[in-house]
Amino acid sequence: MIGIDKILEEWSFRCHDGIVDLNNPEKVTILNEILDENGIDIEEKLSSRSAKYIAQQNQPTSQAEPEVKPEEKPVNTTFTNSSEEFTQFILDKYAIKDQTISGLDTLYTAIQKSPNKDNLFKLIQSSGNRQLKAGKSSIQSIEGDLFNLIMSSIKIKNGEPSELWFAIMYNGKAKGGVAKGGDIESDVDVDGTGVSIKNYTSISNLDFGSLPAKELKQLKQIINLLVVLTGIEFTAGIGRDSLNNLLRTLKDPSFQEDVRGILKIGADTQIKALQNMYASIVKYVPNGDVKKLVDEFIDGEYGINKLIADKITKVQWWAIINKGILYLEPSDAIASRLRSEEGQLSPVFAQIKGNNLFVNGNRLLKDTKEEQ
Repeated sequence: MIGIDKILEEWSFRCHDGIVDLNNPEKVTILNEILDENGIDIEEKLSSRSAKYIAQQNQPTSQAEPEVKPEEKPVNTTFTNSSEEFTQFILDKYAIKDQTISGLDTLYTAIQKSPNKDNLFKLIQSSGNRQLKAGKSSIQSIEGDLFNLIMSSIKIKNGEPSELWFAIMYNGKAKGGVAKGGDIESDVDVDGTGVSIKNYTSISNLDFGSLPAKELKQLKQIINLLVVLTGIEFTAGIGRDSLNNLLRTLKDPSFQEDVRGILKIGADTQIKALQNMYASIVKYVPNGDVKKLVDEFIDGEYGINKLIADKITKVQWWAIINKGILYLEPSDAIASRLRSEEGQLSPVFAQIKGNNLFVNGNRLLKDTKEEQ
């Protein structure tokens, strides 16, 4: 069970003025939240004697000054003396080299006006205590205050303001426009680990960004060939239902027999159009084995599983923010949920529209557990 000193430290941190008070209903509510978060049953909260002990630890005594442990030394807040110092501190500590972040002066002014400004500055200077681990967690209390201020103040070229919040909470480096300017996929680096940040108002249809160009081009060529052979149409993007319909057709014995007929004619014909179709089919049907069309489409060199996995695993973690909840998952877990099996696409896959991958966020994140 968490120790009393840790409860006191967290309670003091969450109080707007840093002072705990058992006679203040709002502060008692904060204490109850801390106890709940740490698994202390609501009916078995600290005894009044223990509670009084907690309160006393935050009060000065008339005797000798208490020993100050290294981690309890007052925070150096000299970077709060001006917006210029604040801006430089943020860029040095939380932004990759050559990154530009607009609105830091506005953020500084907003924090100065906040009743929680001391705790906000303390959080920014010392970084949040969050660690990269799978799960979902709430963005609330002082973290929520900082998130809202950043979202209303900051602009990151070719990036998203939430990248700065994530960098602060995980002691990382925001990349934004710098990332998009080169062959870098991550939005934030945390100790050399790449994280892609997505902030959405709705998670029903999530845009995961552009797919690898070369592999996507090859996949589209395969689809175009199969559309000609099957007659199946794609009206708006490359959607899961249309693709699954296409895959079912490829497994149909009568269709496979038709393809064998085309291969037989194409091997001997002098008609250029049939020769071209023959060459295209042979390219994607090794040894003329038509039954392997589905396997090649899903798991082949230019198959949809490889295409998606190559995209997802370019970073080590994916962070999705939606309505005050942060979902954090390692890339291999995301790729696994998107993997197509048994001749049908994953229900998490939504569509490929343009060059971008879209996924069903409700299905993708439904099994994400609460962080412990």
